[in-house]
Amino acid sequence: ALAVCVLAECLTNAHSFIIIACNHAGDDLWRFSSPCKPYGAEFFLRCAYAGVNFETGTEIVDVLYGWLNYQIEHHMFPDMTPLQYRKLQPLVKEVCRKHKVLYIQENAVWRTWKTCMVATGGASMGRCEAVLPPTTEDSKTK
Repeated sequence: ALAVCVLAECLTNAHSFIIIACNHAGDDLWRFSSPCKPYGAEFFLRCAYAGVNFETGTEIVDVLYGWLNYQIEHHMFPDMTPLQYRKLQPLVKEVCRKHKVLYIQENAVWRTWKTCMVATGGASMGRCEAVLPPTTEDSKTK
């Protein structure tokens, strides 16, 4: 019984790591060294440049990922329900494509590999101050 409990705990932890950490890390994502205003252009761009979606669109897939497969949309609109993320995802993806904004959607196995490469020093995430150049209005608020 103890072995089953330990195995269940290990599998639960691995599942949580894959669906939470792996869509926030990879050599194709960015980290930002400065804060930004919520719900402005910089905010929405950072949501896309610092997150990844996994496979989406079916009830089984969404439940297996705990609805965390819509990470980009979740960061952009944190107060929406999971079903709203499913409906919003194609629109966000299309807007990003239209404006040539980074939007990554990959499977969890590949994202786990990329995360492990960053964690072990085999790769690193991009770092920058901001996606958009600062404006004079931004410098007045600091």
